[in-house]
Amino acid sequence: MLQQQQESKIMRNNRRNNNKPLEPCVTVRAEDNHGDPERMIRRFRKMVKAEGIIEEVRNRRYFKAPSEKRREQKEERQRLINKVNRRRDELLKPRDRYKKRRS
Repeated sequence: MLQQQQESKIMRNNRRNNNKPLEPCVTVRAEDNHGDPERMIRRFRKMVKAEGIIEEVRNRRYFKAPSEKRREQKEERQRLINKVNRRRDELLKPRDRYKKRRS
C-alpha cells in the first residue's frame, strides 16, 4: 500500500513537470557482471545517471523559489540558443583558403 502511494506521488509530480516517468528502483545483478563488484558499481552509477536520479537529488537537495527555477530555466535556454548560433555561424562563415602570403 505504501509503495503504491509513493509511486502515485512520483507519477503526479512527473505529470506536473512533464518529465518522463522515473523508475522507482534501479537494480544491478551480480550474474550480469560476472560477480565483479567494480563493474557492478560502474553499471549502477551509469544507470542512475541515465535515469536522471542524481540530477533530481541535487535539484531537490535545497529549496528553490519558483522565481529562481524560472531564472535558471531562462539561463539554460539562452545558453542553448547561444550554442546553436555559434555552430551556425561557424558553418556559414567562409573559409580563408586563399589568404595572401607574405612577400
